[in-house]
Amino acid sequence: MVALPGAVLPQWREGFASPGQIALYFNLILVGLLVGVTAGSRSRSRRWQYPLAPVSVAVGLTLAALTPTFSGVLAAAGLIGLGQGLINVHGNGLTGELWPERRVAMLNWVNAAFGVGAVSAPILSLWLPWREMFGLFAGLALVTALLVADAPGPQRGPAKEGRGRGGIWLALLVIVGYTGLEGSLATYSGVYLKLLGYPSDLTGTLLSLYWAGLTAGRLFLGTWVALAPLRYLTSLTTGSLAALLLMLIPPLAPIFPLVGLFYGPIFATVFALMQEKFGYRAAGGVFYAGAVGGTLGPAAFALLSPPLVPYGFLSLGVLLLVSVNCLRRIDARTAV
Repeated sequence: MVALPGAVLPQWREGFASPGQIALYFNLILVGLLVGVTAGSRSRSRRWQYPLAPVSVAVGLTLAALTPTFSGVLAAAGLIGLGQGLINVHGNGLTGELWPERRVAMLNWVNAAFGVGAVSAPILSLWLPWREMFGLFAGLALVTALLVADAPGPQRGPAKEGRGRGGIWLALLVIVGYTGLEGSLATYSGVYLKLLGYPSDLTGTLLSLYWAGLTAGRLFLGTWVALAPLRYLTSLTTGSLAALLLMLIPPLAPIFPLVGLFYGPIFATVFALMQEKFGYRAAGGVFYAGAVGGTLGPAAFALLSPPLVPYGFLSLGVLLLVSVNCLRRIDARTAV
C-alpha cells in the first residue's frame, strides 16, 4: 500500500490526473490513515477490526480500479488509508503480544514483509497496467482478511512498570526522524541522482535495492539488535549517517541503498520497546509520529532545490543519530 502509489504515479500522470489531484489523493490517504490509527489504538476488540482493515483496502482498490475517472481514485483513498492505519496498529501490536520475550526480533521479521511488498509494487508496474495491479492487490487483501479473522483482543496493560515516561517523547522523535528519512530518500533520491547525470534506469534499480536493503536489515539484523536494542541501534544509525555523508561525493551517490540496510530495524525495534514499557496505548503515538514524519518530511523536501537534497538527507540522519543516542542514555539511567 505504501509503495503502490509511487509505482503507478507515471501512469496516472499520463493524461489521467493533474498534480493537484494527485496531491489531494495523498492528503486523503493521510486522513484515512489517521482515522484508522485512532480507531485501532482505542479499540477494545481486535476480532472485528483487524479483518475489516484489509476488506477496507480491497474495497478501496476495487473502486479505484473500476472507476473510469480519477474521482473514483480520490473516493477510494480514504478507504485505503483507513485500512492501512488499522493494519499498522493491529499487525504490529498483535505481533508484540504473541511473542513478548522475542518482541524485537519478531517485529523486525514481520516488518521485513513490508519491504517485500514495497519491492514488488515497482516491479509489477513494469508489466501490469495500474488497474490490473490494484485488482491483484485487492484479491490479496481479501485473503489476508480470512487469515486474521480469529485474532485475539488487545492486551491493555503495560508489560512492565512504565519507568522513564519522559523517554516516550524522545522515542516518538526517533520515529519522526526515521519515517521522514525513509520517505524522503524513497521520493527524492532519484531527483538528486538525476541532477548528477545518472540514468533513470539506474535510479529505478537503486530504489528497488533501497527497499530491498530495508527488508534485509530487518530480516537479518533484527535478531542481533534484539540482544542490546538501543546500543546496536546507535551503531546502525552511525552507519546510516556515514552512508549519507558519502552521498555528498557525486561518484559515491548511488551508495544510498546501504542507508536502508543500516536503519531498517529502527521502526520495529522502537515500537517493541515502547510496547514493552507503555503497553497497548503506545501504538497510537508511534503511528501518529510515523504519519507526521512520513508526510511532512517529503513535503519539506519539495521546497528544496535539487543541490540541497543530500544536505536535507544528512540533516535527518543527524537528527536520527542524536535522538537514538539520547534515548539510549535515558534508558540506561532508568534501568539503574
